[in-house]
Amino acid sequence: MKKTLPNLIKALEKHQSAGKSLKAIVGFDAYIDTVQKIIKTKEQNQAIYFETISEVATQLSTLSGKNTKVQLRPLEVRMSGNAPILANSLGALSIKNVCIATMGYPVVNSVFEEIHPNCELISIASPAKINILEFNDGKLIFTEESTFEQLTWSYVAALTGLDNLSRWVYESSLLAFVNWANIKHATDIWKGILENIVVNLAPIEANSSTKYFSRNKFQQPEDDVFGMRHKNFFFDLANISKRTKEEIIEVLELISKYAQYGRVSLSMNEEEARYIFALNNDHEEPNLILVAQNLLSKYHIKQIFVHTNQDALLVQKNHHYEVKGKQTIHKRVSTGERDNFNAGVCFGLILDLLPEQTLALAMANYEAYASNGASLELDELINYLKGLVKEFHHEVVSE
Repeated sequence: MKKTLPNLIKALEKHQSAGKSLKAIVGFDAYIDTVQKIIKTKEQNQAIYFETISEVATQLSTLSGKNTKVQLRPLEVRMSGNAPILANSLGALSIKNVCIATMGYPVVNSVFEEIHPNCELISIASPAKINILEFNDGKLIFTEESTFEQLTWSYVAALTGLDNLSRWVYESSLLAFVNWANIKHATDIWKGILENIVVNLAPIEANSSTKYFSRNKFQQPEDDVFGMRHKNFFFDLANISKRTKEEIIEVLELISKYAQYGRVSLSMNEEEARYIFALNNDHEEPNLILVAQNLLSKYHIKQIFVHTNQDALLVQKNHHYEVKGKQTIHKRVSTGERDNFNAGVCFGLILDLLPEQTLALAMANYEAYASNGASLELDELINYLKGLVKEFHHEVVSE
């Protein structure tokens, strides 16, 4: 499929020149990251830091039974969370979106002001917090996520307003729900949206003269003459190992119900895919494609995107696609890579690109973010893709 990248570039340039307004919804987590170092000593007003985790561990082991002050030096405070980083990348790629997340309440925290202007921020609670202690040999990451405990369907619906939520869902080409594993009542929220909004926007033909959907009061997008038929539902469960088998099966069965109302896509890494497979099978399966196809057949999901350290797969019922990434990436960031991969997937789904184009787009958006340290604007990503064509990277294998 040597024409995958050239054809992808043409499709993106066509979208860019059309100036078409497409929308999405993203939810529901948000964090503030504080990156710090531990001060070991000071010499002539110059801070000397602990260089390794083992060095800190050795020092702390001598302090048992004592009261000791540990000095920290903040290096960076930044927005974080799957939802805002995904929304920010979609915004950079030209997709207007509503990001419903824990970005500060009643006022959005100033950290999130850096998010792309294409993102409308609807904040529903204070952000979760991550403290990152950096060393030369790794990081210690401390999280405080109690803010997520209050997020239930009734809470989200009350703060945003059911009419507002319904309008955003109806106007959007894609709904992206992420970080299920860390949001205690995420299943309840996703179920509430399905049962109170999505089922009421069923795919029946609209009145062509009024352009209103016959079962609700919201104006119909001009390019969506059959209501929900072209809706995309995108899910990323994140680190599922902290959840029970019953909770994981429950949310997968819930996701399968969304398939009645649009195209369902699930994104995960290889470890998560194998973890779910092990829950439902008493044998190991070395072939990752068969692992994903097993999940598809069991939960009636349209397609699964699986990203590994270097490669990515798109697995459908009767087809699969694989793209190999660059062998060497000089990374400038260590967080947000997954979210930018997902943003590429979502962008491809919204544009209704071919499967192999969507996969190549996701991998390119991930790699460009990792190497540049920021989400690329659409014109920048197009130029990045043109560079890949010259370097003969990212050819997609299809079977």
